[in-house]
Amino acid sequence: MIQQRSLSGMEFKITVFLSLTFCFVPTYALNDSPVIGVLSQSSGRSFKKYGDAYIAASYVKFLESAGARVVPILINQNDSYYEEMFASLNGVLFPGGGLNDPIHSGYGKAGKAFYELAVQSYKKHGDYFPIWATCLGMELLTQLTANKNVLTSTDAIDTSYPLQLTKDFHDSRLFRGVDQSVQNILSNEKVTYNNHHYGLTPTNFSMTTALKEFYRVLSTNVDSKGKTFISTIEAIYYPFYGVQFHPEKNLFEWKSKNINHSSDAVVVTQYFADFFVSEARKNYHSFSGETLDKYLIYNYSPVYTNGISSFEQCYFFKV
Repeated sequence: MIQQRSLSGMEFKITVFLSLTFCFVPTYALNDSPVIGVLSQSSGRSFKKYGDAYIAASYVKFLESAGARVVPILINQNDSYYEEMFASLNGVLFPGGGLNDPIHSGYGKAGKAFYELAVQSYKKHGDYFPIWATCLGMELLTQLTANKNVLTSTDAIDTSYPLQLTKDFHDSRLFRGVDQSVQNILSNEKVTYNNHHYGLTPTNFSMTTALKEFYRVLSTNVDSKGKTFISTIEAIYYPFYGVQFHPEKNLFEWKSKNINHSSDAVVVTQYFADFFVSEARKNYHSFSGETLDKYLIYNYSPVYTNGISSFEQCYFFKV
């Protein structure tokens, strides 16, 4: 398909073939209608009556709060579906969750498809396709890059920390433009909520060449047993970002008393949401014609799930 648009009097074309060949707008022209995919994952026992797969509504709200629309990415689909979604979306979010073996799950296979397409398309065409990975998503991201599981057990359950920012965090894309006030909040206040049994230690990171050559470490934390784990990473050459904590929960999840809902915590959440959506604005993939309407999350209604899960609301899907 070939689509032609006008921006500030400038005509340009976006060409997307099945071979995923792209012709991009100049870097100073931003996409003011970003559409971001969110990976779904298999429903657990308590969710089965609602659907085969789910997405916590907090991830949808997180993206919408920064001006993006959301498309759910279904699990257990064929390659052509993921290729079509990649060619149509402006970025993808890998959410957190409770999967014990994400790499071999429908969630992991969908994530792998986007990861590989994003890497290949950037190498071949300079295609700037951002990925945001939260908690389980960051764990999946590191496994995809390392091609093995290098995680170790951590004891960071239902707790919030300030970030221990690395000395070169200001050189990163993620924190290069951070205001001093936001940096102070991140460094001194318990505004990053953690709820994970596994993590990536600096030692394992340093010993894994594939990770060390692919990512820079932007922050660490120490769990309740004194073990240091990496809490923020970004890819050196690709717009891929991973956080072991849950920024979306500060605004949209209320079940745990250990989630920080202060105005400072809200500022931090909005900083991360605004940053990722601003990355998606640099991508000009698009759906053809009216196709977008049938894929948007607006076609689904969230279910109140506070009584049966840690999420206030979830979207459910049949796959």
